[in-house]
Amino acid sequence: MKLTRVLSVLLALSLHLALSSSGVAFAKAKPMVLSGIEIERGDTETKVRLKADGAIKDYRKVQLKKNVAAGRPDRIYLDLKNVRLAKQIPVKQVGTALARVRTARRGDGLRVVFDSSLDELFAYTISEQPDGLLVTIREPAAANAVAAEIIPEEQPAPEPNIVVIPVAETIYPEPNAAGDLMLLIVTSDSPDHVREWLQAPPDAKIGLKLLKMAKPGQEISTSFLVTGLTQDSDGNFSYVISLTLLDPSGKPMVSQPRYAKGAGKAPAQPVFVLTEPELALILDNSDPVGEYKMIGVVQDLISNKISRSSTRITLTQ
Repeated sequence: MKLTRVLSVLLALSLHLALSSSGVAFAKAKPMVLSGIEIERGDTETKVRLKADGAIKDYRKVQLKKNVAAGRPDRIYLDLKNVRLAKQIPVKQVGTALARVRTARRGDGLRVVFDSSLDELFAYTISEQPDGLLVTIREPAAANAVAAEIIPEEQPAPEPNIVVIPVAETIYPEPNAAGDLMLLIVTSDSPDHVREWLQAPPDAKIGLKLLKMAKPGQEISTSFLVTGLTQDSDGNFSYVISLTLLDPSGKPMVSQPRYAKGAGKAPAQPVFVLTEPELALILDNSDPVGEYKMIGVVQDLISNKISRSSTRITLTQ
């Protein structure tokens, strides 16, 4: 019995040494490398691609509720096992239903956090890719929701007796500092008026004329000026504008979520940014006479701030 036990121990020891020397039993898998995070924003969804040198299959998903006291939003995180960064990845500000994406080391792996910008966690899917992972965040039609929200905001009653209204109104707006978001809707009888105003020297003190009254068939050039935009870590701004046009009874004639988008290098000084495309609005004889209201909503995609603005124009005979 004693001899048998000694032989068993020697056999186990020799097997352990053989496997150790061969590197088979105790070899550790080479860590996968995450080279970057790519963001693709869309009207209905945001795609986040975790780019790696192979398919990421070994990960853990965790959903966390918001912590108001700590200032933490609803979020999910993915713990990617045995993954390292090729280089440090800064926080990615997204500005859709997904507020931002951030990374942190966790043991021998990596944690990727997806912060929600909504009052609840966004809907999402995760799919493995040959070169990493794809996380798709579905938009809750934020712009649609905003447009729908503002339609019943104020329902002006029909006004059969039109009071005397000035044909135009002159204003002298000043641009806001970054963070003080503002949208200015300019209705004009000339498509060049706003550009000429923007190009005028500051000391010229030229006013911006807003068309307040129009006749059937007259083209109403509508421009959208945005100021107070914030910038991301690369010094760029990004925003989207939605618009709604209400007829004299308060019913929506046009509801256009995400009508126009703007992006570019953030200016050093406060300025107005002209949004393209501009809108050429023509009311004809089939449209009811009375006061029309155009409501615009701008969303700063960097700070997630939203600002509303409106203007009124009266259609006469």
